[in-house]
Amino acid sequence: LEGRVRKGKSGGGISYGYNVVDLRAADGSPVRGDRSINQSEAAIIRQIFREYSHGESPRSIAHNLNRTGVSGPSGGTWSPSTISGNWRRGTGVLNNELYVGKLVWNRQRFIKDPASGKRQARLNPHEKWIYEDVTELRIIEDELWHEAKQRQQKLRKMIIDNGGRSELARRPRYLLSGLLKCGTCGGGFSMINKDRYGCSTARNKATCENKLSIRKDKLEQAVLGGLRDNLMQPEAYQAFVEEFTR
Repeated sequence: LEGRVRKGKSGGGISYGYNVVDLRAADGSPVRGDRSINQSEAAIIRQIFREYSHGESPRSIAHNLNRTGVSGPSGGTWSPSTISGNWRRGTGVLNNELYVGKLVWNRQRFIKDPASGKRQARLNPHEKWIYEDVTELRIIEDELWHEAKQRQQKLRKMIIDNGGRSELARRPRYLLSGLLKCGTCGGGFSMINKDRYGCSTARNKATCENKLSIRKDKLEQAVLGGLRDNLMQPEAYQAFVEEFTR
């Protein structure tokens, strides 16, 4: 993979805005790693950078793209995180250096969480990152790229100066985090402010019409009350004790 990257070819996967080039060697075997610009998707990328540089938020950009029926990466819908990503890891449309003709590889490695069994990304030291110039894959001009980067930096500084959380801070987990689903679209229900749960899809992607919310304390009381009333019956409790003892 590293050898392929050092030749300016993809090390795997494909970014939004590009097509896989199907090439064959003389013996008929596939030649891997070549990409070409997808012009219709490239136009959307330029639109995202222009709107962001002119003051639009990733959320409003995602909402507008979803309203106009523009398919996101892999044919899905757009979300704010798809656009903003993580600037340290180089994820998200606004941080993808391939759009200015720079192929970056080996940013991160993956380890398996022994508790959950899921893969987790870990950032590699910057000196281990590999850069290659691929000017033929440039979509965004330097001036527009730098305008977007400057706005990102100003917003990060503003958030920290006003006592906000940086993206390095761990997001708080609540009693029902990851357990709630929207009854309309099936998406996640999460904290939309310090007191209330609401549909994440409705607020981040604008593809669900459920704008109802519920107070955190009332929802937790209802769930815990249901557990107490339905599970703490003598028969259920005895079954639990027997299984725990066994």
